Amino acid sequence: MFLVPVNYFAVVVSGIAHMIIGFLWYGPIFGKECMSLVGMTKEKMEKAKKEGMEKKYLVSFFLSLLMAYALEHFIWFTAPGATTLTIGIKSALWVWVGFIATNSASSYLFSAENKPWKLYLLDNGYMLTSLIAMGAILSLWP
Repeated sequence: MFLVPVNYFAVVVSGIAHMIIGFLWYGPIFGKECMSLVGMTKEKMEKAKKEGMEKKYLVSFFLSLLMAYALEHFIWFTAPGATTLTIGIKSALWVWVGFIATNSASSYLFSAENKPWKLYLLDNGYMLTSLIAMGAILSLWP
């Protein structure tokens, strides 16, 4: 097994950044647009809050940490010891292109709900922005 030097503090900060970007992206920036695209009403949102949103946010944060940890490894395996912003951003872009955008495009193509492509762009814009921020944090904070 390969031993990758992991900066756990940078991983936690990256996970927090991912959550903050998500809060802003799906809140003040594109919240109304997203709610419209998925058919979410204020009533449905209130009901969802009562049905354990705290647990979902906790699981989401754990998944953010896992994504940051995996990106840390991806950066290290593609450029061992590199600590430049360029490496962090390029790594994030390739992860997004190779795994996120392609996989989610297939999901939208075969969606039984016929999700709108505008939602695909909105969701993937968030993931791209978030991964770039995470890549920057992880590469500049060795």
